[in-house]
Amino acid sequence: MNALEKLLKADIEKVMEKPKKNVEIPRLSRLFGDPFYVTVQAIDSEVLAEITEDHTEYSKNGKRRRQNNYAIGKEIVVNGLIEPDLRNAELMKHYGAVTPNDLVDKLFLAGEVGKIAETVNELCGLEKTQTEIDEYVKN
Repeated sequence: MNALEKLLKADIEKVMEKPKKNVEIPRLSRLFGDPFYVTVQAIDSEVLAEITEDHTEYSKNGKRRRQNNYAIGKEIVVNGLIEPDLRNAELMKHYGAVTPNDLVDKLFLAGEVGKIAETVNELCGLEKTQTEIDEYVKN
């Protein structure tokens, strides 16, 4: 059976379902004395492209001049994290966060943001090199 035949016979909902994964946050696991996991899922390609574009500056000739990798990571976390829901008003109020991005800063350390964002990227089919990950966490 070729690729076309497989796609035509496949369960559409299963093919289109976004992959999900649990990510442990060891610091919070130690704090709570119990494993603490967040659940992430792949995000749409268009959303991922918008996030990157929104946090990238270009020179007049169109070359990328600067990219805010931490802001990109936070946006990926906000859009890819499904449990807990960072847009939950009660959760934001409890932590004194004005926006979901603010809540990310209050709940997670920079390396944790990087780990969660990296997992979302992997679920989207993107793989980063170790150098890119190191650069991401450093910024």
